[in-house]
Amino acid sequence: MSMHPIVERFIEGRLPEPMAMALVGGSLPVPTRDLLYALTHVGLKDTPYTKRALDFFASMPESLLSGVLVDAIEPPGPLQLVLCHRKEPALLEVALLNPSLTAKIVEASVPSLPGAVLEIVLNNQVLWLQQPRILDLLEEHPEAEFVIKRRVNEFRFDILRLIPEAVKKERLEIIDEVEAGRLDRAWSELPLPKEKSSEEAEAEVETEEMAAERRLLAQKPVLDHEGNEVNLTLTQRMMKLSTNQKIMLAIKGGKEERAFLIRESNRLIQVNVIRNGRITEGEIAYIAQMRTVNEEVLRIISNSREWMKKYPITKALVMNPRTPLPVAMTHFKRLYDSDMKLIVKDRNVAELLRREAKRLVEMKAKGKG
Repeated sequence: MSMHPIVERFIEGRLPEPMAMALVGGSLPVPTRDLLYALTHVGLKDTPYTKRALDFFASMPESLLSGVLVDAIEPPGPLQLVLCHRKEPALLEVALLNPSLTAKIVEASVPSLPGAVLEIVLNNQVLWLQQPRILDLLEEHPEAEFVIKRRVNEFRFDILRLIPEAVKKERLEIIDEVEAGRLDRAWSELPLPKEKSSEEAEAEVETEEMAAERRLLAQKPVLDHEGNEVNLTLTQRMMKLSTNQKIMLAIKGGKEERAFLIRESNRLIQVNVIRNGRITEGEIAYIAQMRTVNEEVLRIISNSREWMKKYPITKALVMNPRTPLPVAMTHFKRLYDSDMKLIVKDRNVAELLRREAKRLVEMKAKGKG
């Protein structure tokens, strides 16, 4: 393919730096198609020209880019630049329907795509048959709708047959349970099991004290923050999930799922439970007093102004022996006198905190006298 001499020299690394900067900034008179190749050459990797190139590319009119991409473009690199760095649905649709699009470009681009165009990718069976990983990326995409994720599962089950029959049966059962209203909708969006990452494995390390307490809790039925027992069938199903699936369910699951998952030893699971957008203040107060949660969970709670405005949460956090001492010391002065006196007598809290509480109680008593 013939290309403008300036762009050719730029791609070969023979263009002086001032001219190169002018080129990727759109200041040189070269055809739009050729300019796109120059921008692609530096826009998909880290170079001294990348930022300037991407800044200019973001300002290019949508109509100008659509006009270039409406026909086949070889090599197809500019399609990946558009898919990874532009967000206009109409422009992305043009790129995704371009006859030169490759499966590798789609695989590299799916995580950057907005949810509005994911269905176009899903409908292009030729590409994801070449690169089955595309289906995984669609399933894991945070903006993928329930329908997209269900169709991904159906394609995987009925066409690719990449998963064992037992997993297929389990998935279809889950979808049926979700549609019948017996399972939270988040179950239908769970990714397929995968091996633990090193970070996930490290996050499962727990102290002997926490392990002993967890074993004790395991002998009792799981209760939510209102004291209601979590459904036994749900509990059995949760125990079959992989670490990655539990993390995803912690992020999006319902009340019963959160009640079970907050008892997991994995720090990442616990942290994502309290970051769940549907969690209530009552649940936070309940978690703040739990002695089996990771310290990071308690720190995150203490750093939330909204949660710490609620007295039951503050009280639970301060009186929890698992709460890091600096955190407890920061908030204990907000407690009512009656609760402050309880701290003085509580042998489970740190000695320094008890002494400070005692000093404060005595000072208040003198002030009243």
